[in-house]
Amino acid sequence: MKKSIATVLFFVALTYPQSRAAAESISRDITFNVSAGGLTFSKKDNLRTEPVFDVRIGYDILGTNITDSIGIEGGLSYVSTFSKKDNTPVNAYLFRVDATYPLFPRKRIVPFLSLGAGGMFMDRGTSMDNAPVLAYGLGLKYFVQEFIAMRLDVRQNILFAIGTRNDNQFMFGLSFLLDRDKKIRRLPLPPPPPVEKKTPISTSAVPTIDFTTEKVVEPAAPAKQVEPQAKQVEPEARPIELPLPAAVVAAPIGMAAQALGLPKAELPKAPAPEPPPARAVVQPEPQPVQPEPQPVPAAPPVVAPPVQTQAEPAAPLEQAVVDRIAADSLTPPPPHVPEEEMVASILCPLDPPAGTAPRVLKQPAAVVMFDSGSAVVKKQFQPEIDKIATYVMKHPGSSVYIEGHADRVGKPEMNMKLSQERVDSVKKSLTKGMKSKKVKVVTSAFGCRVPVDTNKGEKGRRKNRRATIEVTKP
Repeated sequence: MKKSIATVLFFVALTYPQSRAAAESISRDITFNVSAGGLTFSKKDNLRTEPVFDVRIGYDILGTNITDSIGIEGGLSYVSTFSKKDNTPVNAYLFRVDATYPLFPRKRIVPFLSLGAGGMFMDRGTSMDNAPVLAYGLGLKYFVQEFIAMRLDVRQNILFAIGTRNDNQFMFGLSFLLDRDKKIRRLPLPPPPPVEKKTPISTSAVPTIDFTTEKVVEPAAPAKQVEPQAKQVEPEARPIELPLPAAVVAAPIGMAAQALGLPKAELPKAPAPEPPPARAVVQPEPQPVQPEPQPVPAAPPVVAPPVQTQAEPAAPLEQAVVDRIAADSLTPPPPHVPEEEMVASILCPLDPPAGTAPRVLKQPAAVVMFDSGSAVVKKQFQPEIDKIATYVMKHPGSSVYIEGHADRVGKPEMNMKLSQERVDSVKKSLTKGMKSKKVKVVTSAFGCRVPVDTNKGEKGRRKNRRATIEVTKP
């Protein structure tokens, strides 16, 4: 009767945690264990303590603690010993199925309790003895790799034959995880590889145009570029050597001729600064050549002839064109800014808007960082994604919101595509951990529009290459 009750209680202990674990999505491992140690027989057996060798196959259900975790192991222990009376050899075979209860199933060091049942057969040469066995004990696993653990076991075997006998068994060996859940990591993550520092792209250096020589000046040194520009503007005042009316007219006429594609030889030349000879030569000529200017009282007769002779190349031009060129020549246009740079400054700001604080993520939440130009989720962020997946599975009705962002390096349309790829990678990693569970997932890709730090340096750009996960509770 006692044996029957003990057997029933044993199988209830095996099946209860397993039925509870089946209701939730938890991890499962298959293990192969080899051990060696010693077996001390009871005084009634009158046998020596000899080495014991043990081989086992196990199936582990890993929850979060001892209440939802269990391992089932079955195997064979063998010991070759001798009788203390007549030194006859005795071979003992111990078949046992154990249930193990780990205290911290997902840690690197896993202590556990054990409860098992089976039978022992002793071949004494002339007779074969057997007895049912009930065993209990404890053990410890220490993971040296994610798939290999060192193992220590201590058991007390209670044999029910003629009366009861107690055998003590201790073993040390290795446990190999043949089929493990890779989302569980017991060892600390390796440090991330060093990020290669890239030279930041200067957005303030814009090529300028020298309007006196019509050449593009590349900004080799921005700090020293201001002085040459200031000095090059001064020679534009040289036309004051001509009389004032001739200088005002000659400047726009020369630029108009260049706009029409006339050769430089046909451009009007400034007369030599010798006003007395010019006045002496010009005074007798105005009346016979052009009598029309005489009725004009405001135009001096001395200055009018040079204006007419210098303005002759401008005859094919319309007056409106001349006036517009003259107005443009007085105020040089601003430096040209490339169209791509203007678009990038609007869609991809260098810095976050002034006076705005970063948005606080709803909890539970996670932030996943990426390498430059990459949408691959690093292994170091996978545990955070798994925590979100576990939470969503335990809380039906929750919804997930994923955002993708990029830094300012590259074109805006390329960064928009890259941020969408990062969203897809995070969504794939998240839903993979949920298995067949259906969850509402909303995604958005913002490219480089919403920086959380400055894009001027690598430290800030590293923070902007991100994806965020937020969970809305049911």
